[in-house]
Amino acid sequence: MSIATDMLGSAEYATLQRLVRAESGNLPHRGCNAMANTPDEAIAERFAAFGEAALRDVPDPRLAADRFIALAFGVALDRLGSANATADTRVRPLVVEGVRTFLRACRPR
Repeated sequence: MSIATDMLGSAEYATLQRLVRAESGNLPHRGCNAMANTPDEAIAERFAAFGEAALRDVPDPRLAADRFIALAFGVALDRLGSANATADTRVRPLVVEGVRTFLRACRPR
């Protein structure tokens, strides 16, 4: 939930998004998003650690991270246009249920 509240609701994140949009013409190639993989890779690293500790079944940590992000934030983004729980109280139940779904799907075997 801290992603949907502290990060997405922060002034720093809003400033960062404006900066990325303003400077997108200076990126090496169209469609390049320098920020896109960093958070995903950090989540994948955590899932890899969970897999190694037999806490979750994650044979492909990066794919697990992609699925987690889709389940946790995708519905809110698709339905509400935002995953910012600070700005919209309808976000929280969607994120919580997405996380629950992910945890059930990746429970240890």
